Amino acid sequence: MDGLIEYISKVRRPTLGEEVPLLIFRAFRLFTEMYLEDTLGNRGTVALLQNAGRQLGHELAKRLNSTDLKTFLDNVAHFVKSEKVGILIPEELQKDKLIVSLDECITCAGMPNIGKRICHFEAGLIGGILEEHLKKRVKVSETKCNAMGEGICQITAEW
Repeated sequence: MDGLIEYISKVRRPTLGEEVPLLIFRAFRLFTEMYLEDTLGNRGTVALLQNAGRQLGHELAKRLNSTDLKTFLDNVAHFVKSEKVGILIPEELQKDKLIVSLDECITCAGMPNIGKRICHFEAGLIGGILEEHLKKRVKVSETKCNAMGEGICQITAEW
């Protein structure tokens, strides 16, 4: 997967440009997730989406790295906001645990309560970013989600 970001960043859409409406992005994400759940079940879907997010997180972290974890997290938060993924808010940082909130989440901010958490890709993204920085395996879980009516997305990472 090395270099994939460079390949996909080459966009040639002189008339339509680089931006895509959020509705289209969400439709791709959620219909794909629904199909995966039908074929792989919930556990398989969560694992697949988290691992895909993890891979992207590893690639992104190489571009955002800093030796200090606090500065690194500031760099990640700046990137996430500038790319309009959401607003990353570190809530709790311990020696082996991080809790972050993702306000205005690209996948689910403003959605009605659909009765399940759906931001597994984002959780994996945070896991991969941390794994690349910490050089150790990180367990992640989405502990709050707009799509569950919880008002914000929250991801807990433990290593």
